[in-house]
Amino acid sequence: MTHRPSASLTPATPLPTPTGPASASQRPGTRAMTASLDAYTAAMDDPGAPLLGHVVLYSVFEGRVRHTDLERWFIELGLDAALLPPAIRAIDAFEQVTGARGVNHKYALESGQPATGNSQSARRTSGQAVEITLMWRHVRRDRHSIVRHLVREVRDATHSTLTYSQVAECEFVRDTRPGVPRGAGSLRVNPDYSALATLGLREAETVMHLLDEVRTTYQQRCHYYTGDRLRTLVHDYVVHLDAIKVRPTGGVYFVHRAHADILARLRTLVSRLGPKSELSRIPIPDQHEMRSMIETAWANQARDELDRLSHDIVQARRNGASDKAIEALHRRFTALKKSTEQHAQVLSLSLGDTQAALRTVNAQLATLLVSA
Repeated sequence: MTHRPSASLTPATPLPTPTGPASASQRPGTRAMTASLDAYTAAMDDPGAPLLGHVVLYSVFEGRVRHTDLERWFIELGLDAALLPPAIRAIDAFEQVTGARGVNHKYALESGQPATGNSQSARRTSGQAVEITLMWRHVRRDRHSIVRHLVREVRDATHSTLTYSQVAECEFVRDTRPGVPRGAGSLRVNPDYSALATLGLREAETVMHLLDEVRTTYQQRCHYYTGDRLRTLVHDYVVHLDAIKVRPTGGVYFVHRAHADILARLRTLVSRLGPKSELSRIPIPDQHEMRSMIETAWANQARDELDRLSHDIVQARRNGASDKAIEALHRRFTALKKSTEQHAQVLSLSLGDTQAALRTVNAQLATLLVSA
């Protein structure tokens, strides 16, 4: 089955627990190190401690979290409800399960099994491995339903020829009754039994197992958030706290001490999202070396964002952007300028080259507005 890479620092599924005499968390050295870190964190939480902020790392594993759970936890922890993800919709569950990254399967066809399933005289393999992929193809979308076909792709042993045949159909039937929330509906799974009859027994069973997985996964997605969606929630909340990317690719962030209380509450939230989900806060002392590290990270982040914005403004001028697109660019510039000024103020940093880059982008944006 396909696997989605995790957006956080650890894999999307928990690693197996060691089977030896003692796991890492049980070893005396690890316990001592954890206790020392906890003591250090507690000491730096003291109001009189020279705390600059926290480096934040998080890992979110898939759990059984409903929208009502998040609403209750946000209220209980005093978190900003504006950052709650939208309610789960059946139509979104269907799109996920039958989308490009949904439930599909790839396997090698056994020697002597039918390689094509579109006629009674199906060609059979001659001892060479043939690769089969079961994938979804979009067929139709209208105000009544969405239809997608499960297609059997056959790649020959030389990887030079592809053939396709339909083996099932999935349909999402929209519920358009008055008063029903938008996106409601139901799933229909229809195997093509005539096509399955031309396949070998084991391969036909593989197709039916995949369709069973579609039904099960769809029901889960109708009620519970995916691990990816929960990771997005945590990421968006950390970024909302004016976080600075310590690592250019993300995943490790610096959050100023002004948000320490909210960060602690967010840590509690993450611990409830699934088994082994956690958010770690590493206190950073207010020292020259630490400030220099954060200043460099902040300058790199601001420069990258300004470069992207400048590129998008040039493209907008070249392509004759609409008023709506220009307004969006202006909002991005305003938000970036505000964030830059806030970081410079709370961290007592000099704007330097970033201020010059802001002036350049502002001039580009002004030119775009005048031309529009």
